[in-house]
Amino acid sequence: MSTASPISQIPTSIGDDASRSAEKRPGAPLKAAQLSKRGQGHAAKITPFWRIFDGMLQDAYCSKTNPSGVVNLGIANSSLMEPELLQFASTQKTLEPTDLTYGTSLFGSTRLFNALCHHFNRYFSPFDPVLPHHIITGPGCGSLLDQMSTHLLDEGDAYLCAAPLFNGFPADAEPRAGVRVLPVYSPHGSGEGVEEEWYRGESALAGFEEAYAAESGRVKAVLLCQPHNPVGRCYDREAMIAYGRFCQKHDLHLVSDELYALSTFPTSDNSKPQPFVSALSIDWEAEGVHPSRITVVYSASKDTGMNGIRVGALVTQHNPELMSAMKVTAKLAMVGSPSDSLYSALLIDADFFPRFVATNRARLTASYETIKSWLTHHKISYCSSNAGFFVMVDFSPLLPKFDKEGKPVTDLRDADTLLWEKGLENKVAITPGSNYMYPRPGVFRVTFTLLPVALHEGLRRLETVLGLEDNRWTPPKAELVPFGLQGTSVDEAPVTSTNSAMSNNVPASADGPKDFDLCAAQLQELSMEQLTALRNSVSSCCC
Repeated sequence: MSTASPISQIPTSIGDDASRSAEKRPGAPLKAAQLSKRGQGHAAKITPFWRIFDGMLQDAYCSKTNPSGVVNLGIANSSLMEPELLQFASTQKTLEPTDLTYGTSLFGSTRLFNALCHHFNRYFSPFDPVLPHHIITGPGCGSLLDQMSTHLLDEGDAYLCAAPLFNGFPADAEPRAGVRVLPVYSPHGSGEGVEEEWYRGESALAGFEEAYAAESGRVKAVLLCQPHNPVGRCYDREAMIAYGRFCQKHDLHLVSDELYALSTFPTSDNSKPQPFVSALSIDWEAEGVHPSRITVVYSASKDTGMNGIRVGALVTQHNPELMSAMKVTAKLAMVGSPSDSLYSALLIDADFFPRFVATNRARLTASYETIKSWLTHHKISYCSSNAGFFVMVDFSPLLPKFDKEGKPVTDLRDADTLLWEKGLENKVAITPGSNYMYPRPGVFRVTFTLLPVALHEGLRRLETVLGLEDNRWTPPKAELVPFGLQGTSVDEAPVTSTNSAMSNNVPASADGPKDFDLCAAQLQELSMEQLTALRNSVSSCCC
């Protein structure tokens, strides 16, 4: 019997270029180069079907230039402030002479350090002011978590993290550091991790003692997602302190991922949501916790809607040893000068940025109300959220009842996979909750922070996927909440590229389908086991 994994058995659409080339040469074949065992292990985790994720990005929906493209409701990206961001970027000063050198530091520029200090000190209410020597930067939080994991934990050690959890944590911590991320499931209510108790006071730590004891001393740190991804809620101050005291008791580090700090918003479900509380704002010594245990990570990706510029920051105010260790690896992953310049300019703009934050929150509320209207119209259950870009939705009553061969589906996990596949076939992407270690099949994370026209189109396609065509929802007018005093109503972002195969001067195939279409067509040939393995591997690169 074959011992190959389901992923390795998936048929490829890309040939082996080296093998094809060798077939054309006469004589004995040449020996191919070999990777290290470590490299072979990494390579084995990647298949040509990761092209599906690339294909979704390359074939992104645009109402003007690519109306048949993929509407991605499965990735944590916000386009809500895109028009203003592009306009802001177009007015900024070009690079300075030092930006063409190694800059003013190997770990971030003085310009970026000063901008980040201004940002943290204004919006995070730190107990001790954040100073430049407390910060190290990198190309996104994924890079910083990768590096930090090698410095805080040894290979085989583990983080504890409340479930459901952000699927990027294992993807960042495991490949190079060899560190595990262990889910801790809520003992409250249904155990699905959406109950209020899971985010309030000492009850937020229920189950952590048992999880720690089960690992025989290999747990070395706790990952805290504040605000929470994928549930979209904030922990209260008492819960944060409980986390810190747990870490002090067991001699652990506490890493607070605060990417959505400014992306909290009121809704008709909760007009006065729990506000964001930063780990930086707590007097840890007064709470019986040594402040060297506390590390915060943050980035430009979420609160400013700029995933692509790749700027992240790690803040450790009382652990110079960690800072020294980070400097050894951070010089291998520096922030580029253009990203540094743009993000710094945004954070320190005293007129634009406060209005940006306020407008973004208003648009988050409006976009949330849009998807709530759609869910209510179709009587679909969901978990209300007040932070981030997404909502957890219960599609279990609408899951496919039969597989591709017409046989009844007896395992809801298989039905999850079939619904995910059907979404891809209809050019709309959603992500199963199981990818976030959600304990019950049928629950999906759905992103709502697209521009209105794209969100409406994605929900229309989702109606087709779910068999709801006979009860179509009527969307509201496709417009954005005006920015400050500059009223603006747009139905799509300004066109900056064609979003086609011709973008970036890459020639289009004259006689073949796009990568996404090619891969989606091959999904039909896969077994259920292969589909599930594929879904997990593709979604591991989603955020």
